[in-house]
Amino acid sequence: MFSDIANHWASQCIQALAKRKIVRGYPNGTFRPLATVTRSEFAALMPRIFEEMSERQAAKAFRDVPKQHWAHEAVAWVSQRDLFSGFGDYADGSFRPRQAISRAQAIAAIITGLQAMQGVAAVIEPDAALETRAEPAATNNLTAQSQYIAQYFRDAADIPIYAQESIAAALEQQLLESLSQPRFLRPNQAMTRGEVAALLCRALAIPLAEMGQYPALADDQQETFERFLQQEATFDASRLAFLDSGIERSRYRSDIAQYAKRLQDLSSISAPLNKTAAYPKIGKMFFVNESGLEFLPSDILSGCVCLSTVQADQRHTRWLGRDALSDYQLWSATKFIPLLNTAARANAIAPTVAIDQYRIRAMGTAEPNYTFDELASGIINYSDRIATSNALAVTFKNFETPERLEAWTQQMSGNQALSFQGRYGEAPFIEHPELWNPLTNQTALRSSAQRHDGQNLMSTYDLTRLITMAAWHSQIPKSAQIPDIQGHSLAPIIRAMGVDTARYVDVALETLGLADWVLEPVIISKCGFGRSEGRNQTELTYCALAQFSLPRHIARQANKQTTAPAAPDFTASYQQYSLGLTLIAAQNASDPNQEARYVDALMASAVTEIIRRAVLETL
Repeated sequence: MFSDIANHWASQCIQALAKRKIVRGYPNGTFRPLATVTRSEFAALMPRIFEEMSERQAAKAFRDVPKQHWAHEAVAWVSQRDLFSGFGDYADGSFRPRQAISRAQAIAAIITGLQAMQGVAAVIEPDAALETRAEPAATNNLTAQSQYIAQYFRDAADIPIYAQESIAAALEQQLLESLSQPRFLRPNQAMTRGEVAALLCRALAIPLAEMGQYPALADDQQETFERFLQQEATFDASRLAFLDSGIERSRYRSDIAQYAKRLQDLSSISAPLNKTAAYPKIGKMFFVNESGLEFLPSDILSGCVCLSTVQADQRHTRWLGRDALSDYQLWSATKFIPLLNTAARANAIAPTVAIDQYRIRAMGTAEPNYTFDELASGIINYSDRIATSNALAVTFKNFETPERLEAWTQQMSGNQALSFQGRYGEAPFIEHPELWNPLTNQTALRSSAQRHDGQNLMSTYDLTRLITMAAWHSQIPKSAQIPDIQGHSLAPIIRAMGVDTARYVDVALETLGLADWVLEPVIISKCGFGRSEGRNQTELTYCALAQFSLPRHIARQANKQTTAPAAPDFTASYQQYSLGLTLIAAQNASDPNQEARYVDALMASAVTEIIRRAVLETL
């Protein structure tokens, strides 16, 4: 119907109202859902919504809405019905028709109209001043009404006095949803055309069933796997369809710079999740439901998924697994651990100095030296621009002794049985590195001068624990955080992990038809791949954290609820999903290329199924 609403969260509302001739688009076929709505434009909608509403008073004359003004009749109609009571006129006798209408004003007008149509006395005093604002909330003297609103909105203190009763009524009448997690109303923010459409749909009780469908989420895991396997036809073990897809073609490449900031933001509404607990303290193993991943194929040897939601401004989690506590060779997926250890140790020495302010060079030399960012990215994206990923990873390991790095990793996850004293099959790029601050000419860390020559064996739980500790650092209790590490030093590690060559989460979102709906994505990961001659099989490990927001009604519609849900609440249009996972896929077919294609397709289908179930809230 309109060319610019296909992926807007309120697109179905816009179409439903357009069919009723309540809203209109522009001559060029657009609707402009993100454009703001003026007070005169909102007034023009009211006769179409409250067509049978009776007059309550004589129309006021506004000096800036003369008879020749296009909205004169609509403004007079609204004035006669006192729909803008409390904010309809200013002391100077103006209406300010070109001023954007705020969320509080729009809600108050709709509630006034609904209550008038239902025969309920208006809740707003006609002479309430537009500029009056609620006093800052103080716990001991809040009115019952303010306390009620504050249960649902973090910024209840910002609600103008004239709108408080209307917003309380909107919650009671479910014009605004009463969610268990408080959110931001932003009452003085200008309303957009899309938001107004959603508000009107809820006011008119138009069900989503009438408004079309969100994407159907692919639910046949075997069919998805076979489709992925067909895409592997021209690939072999040296380059695979999904493992080697690369960041260059990812639609999320431009988002990477925002990843760290998004991971610190707790303002989004979290997807609901039951049976959660606070994130565990460092060194404490957490309960993993070992029957939670039974839906995955048997060639997924081990897996751990950490689901999360936000409660009282902190991440609460639920852990699912398959043989999640057994130690395996996870190949290169463990390479982000030395980066975390190096940053934590550097911050313990100089907490205010971000890790990316340092240079890495060989001890006793000034040149060449390298930034933390370029070496960390080289580990993750296999660019080989400076050195191989393996050689760079061992370089970071060499900042610490094998025993202490292993003990530190055990302390973080609580798994005292893990081994982390090995290298990655190559000599280090820099045998004896030092971490040097060019601004102060001081060296923070130096090589341990000990060779890493043992094994790297750990569980999928360990990797899931470490990647979620890094990503959710500011959202978990201090007792659960990686000691000493600062957010400014986690940021470059998060950026580096955003450029992983493996794009399984990208593939999952595309396959499920969700990619065009995703808002504020974060995808950080590290893959590991190789063929074990001793086990005679090809193995693939994928460790990732995915965070993204989707329209809240996608899951409800995809679940085929028998009762059609109401139209979206514009104050809660999206909800956020944030989960960590680590999976190991393996195959023994006596043909390395065949095995590689198989595990790549299997991993893509397994991640797709996990994301699907997370969105549907069925994990």
